[in-house]
Amino acid sequence: FPVTILFQMKLFKVFASILGFILLFFLVSLLFPRTYRVERMLVVNKPVYESYAFLSEIRNWKKWSPWNSSVDSTFYTFYSKQTNQIGAKQYIGGNLVGIGSFTITEVIPNEKLSYFLSINDGYITAKASFVFSSMNGRTKLSWVDEGDVGYNPFKRYMMSYITNNTAKSFDEGLIAIKRAIETN
Repeated sequence: FPVTILFQMKLFKVFASILGFILLFFLVSLLFPRTYRVERMLVVNKPVYESYAFLSEIRNWKKWSPWNSSVDSTFYTFYSKQTNQIGAKQYIGGNLVGIGSFTITEVIPNEKLSYFLSINDGYITAKASFVFSSMNGRTKLSWVDEGDVGYNPFKRYMMSYITNNTAKSFDEGLIAIKRAIETN
């Protein structure tokens, strides 16, 4: 009989320790921010209307996207019937990047183009925008991604890593966009 009580006490201590660790993990995650914003900018040596026209046509995205066959050799894309207005979609897939889509969600001609990215049934999502402004016949192009990860402790712990990777992808993408627009 006393052995059973000792075993139950040890089991309770193990259970309490595991529960305490989970609670501590969650409470510490609350110290991390729940929102993020990544913004990168460069100047394109073309007028705003040309830069906007190029980026608003979703079929042009394969010319500059950092997410392509150089990242995943099995990468493929196809498009919705409409390709340059709200609701236009670029469907993507590959063994490494997963399966998903980019959907244009907001269009303000020559000012802003927003999209929603969803990968693997919404496991990875992003809401981002291209913001255009004129600079003496050239385009100041900003690429902005912002969001809220809520109370998910894993996403809060990973936020710095994710935002750093997003910033790196945006830097590479903007250079490719500049090259594509200026040579188009």
